[in-house]
Amino acid sequence: MRSHTLGRLALITGASLLLVFALPTLAPAQSMRDGSPSASPAAIGSLPGQVQWGHYETSLPFDALCTAPGSDSVGCDHGGNGDNVLHLVNPNGAANPSLTGGQSQTVCAMIYVFDNDEEMGECCGCPISSAGIAGLSVEGNLLSNFIGDPPGAGVLAVVAAPQSTALISFDPSDTNGKGCIGTMSDACNIGCDPTNVPGYHTSSAANLLGSITRNQILTAKSGGSIAGFMEIPLFGDAGGRPDTMLYLQQQCGALLGNSHSGGFCNCPPFE
Repeated sequence: MRSHTLGRLALITGASLLLVFALPTLAPAQSMRDGSPSASPAAIGSLPGQVQWGHYETSLPFDALCTAPGSDSVGCDHGGNGDNVLHLVNPNGAANPSLTGGQSQTVCAMIYVFDNDEEMGECCGCPISSAGIAGLSVEGNLLSNFIGDPPGAGVLAVVAAPQSTALISFDPSDTNGKGCIGTMSDACNIGCDPTNVPGYHTSSAANLLGSITRNQILTAKSGGSIAGFMEIPLFGDAGGRPDTMLYLQQQCGALLGNSHSGGFCNCPPFE
């Protein structure tokens, strides 16, 4: 049984094509319902920019009428055509420490990718340096190792967390091939691991800014359809509920633990 509590596309208005998402607390998949995770200091995020959500559409079929019985409202009167790009910016720390006397501060973007049925299919942790920007192709970076059929639409969750130096590998004989120690999964990149083992702490000193760019298709008032590129900011979940944070980490760990060749997204080069 799939969980259906995650809010979906709520409103499309006027030429600005402003999208608003209704995103209540995300519930675990049925496989995680045997026990309700309790709050943990390792999974609490509550400040703007620490936990953000967005919606992608790469090849969702356009359906202007949506008259079929049981039609899903997400597939009505809109669609997507072509790849989407997730842009993330790290506004923390000093980009040039030697000039300011400050310190650079790498922030991990813990990324969780869901299909249109609220099932997680990929996750990864990507480091972003101070004043750095990471551009991730949804199809190329975030759906290329999806467990199951790659979806044409879905939801992304992005959690900002400090980089863990304890997970960084400086030994060529002990590495996962992505800058983390050899015991870590392919989702761990240079000290950024999105799973519950060992888990990570959010911090008031770490946040991220982000948006998703996509080609959106809508019904034209005069008939037919219109399409155009749009950039939509990621939306913060305000409270950053501990149970949601725990679920993201645990489901990511379970996803990677049950797969030998997929479930991890690919980060852009770290600069």
